[in-house]
Amino acid sequence: MMKPLEPTLAEQGVLAVLVLYRCDPDEAASWPLLCSWLDTKGDRNLRHCLVYDNSPSPTHKEDWPEGISFISDPNNGGTAGAYAAASDRAAQLGCKWLLLLDQDTMLPAAYLERAQEAIARAPDAAALVPLVLHGDQPISPAIIDASGSVKPCERPNQKDGIVTAISSGVLIRREIMAAIDFPKQIWLDYVDHWLFLNLNRKGAVFAYIDAKLVHDLSVRTPRSLSSFRLRSILAAEERFYREIGGKALTMMPLRRLLRAFRYLLVGRLGLATIVLKAFVSPGSAAKP
Repeated sequence: MMKPLEPTLAEQGVLAVLVLYRCDPDEAASWPLLCSWLDTKGDRNLRHCLVYDNSPSPTHKEDWPEGISFISDPNNGGTAGAYAAASDRAAQLGCKWLLLLDQDTMLPAAYLERAQEAIARAPDAAALVPLVLHGDQPISPAIIDASGSVKPCERPNQKDGIVTAISSGVLIRREIMAAIDFPKQIWLDYVDHWLFLNLNRKGAVFAYIDAKLVHDLSVRTPRSLSSFRLRSILAAEERFYREIGGKALTMMPLRRLLRAFRYLLVGRLGLATIVLKAFVSPGSAAKP
């Protein structure tokens, strides 16, 4: 007797959450594609899109296309707040999967078809992960090794460390996302690592999407990094490495010294000073 076919992603329901900050939805890299997916007649690959705007002033738009809802969070709950809201909305709509997106990530047109191929290869997968590039440099997926170094790897193995990934572009099962508790320090930065740390601890299976995405990793351009963002990074970094402990936590002070040196090399004395203060007084960084 043949085993019945597993429901497709479209049949299970995919909800996309698009996280914005000081960006109009029309300016988001994936917006035209998301709208086209929702416009498709008959069986939709995408059931709904939640636009979560963390901007101080909400986007003014009177008529949203069918299948799109909007939440304004002027207090800036970050990506953690957006993912929590998306989990709730997906539960209301009966969607089993969340597609996580930020405003900079461009998706290929056949992305959900490629994701379906990935889940067909690994039906038990908790998350579907693409290859992500910053410019022409691979940055995700990756392994966090025992020393805390993040090393990009096209097909990471949990035997080598903690499998992690840039969350933008990832598809994750809704019930798994809903069960993850993000600490107050991890609201924007390190949300990706915290999410995947929890998945690793649950023994989750990962499937890899045969697609390359381009993503702007802002922390790699210190010339444009604000002191607000840096303090967020330091607070999240400390919380994350205290969680995993061991050699990774021991190496954190050295990482901070090297970071301060890099900021000095590009003329960001103010940023270097913030890092050095955190080096001298661990635990002093907090969400601004």
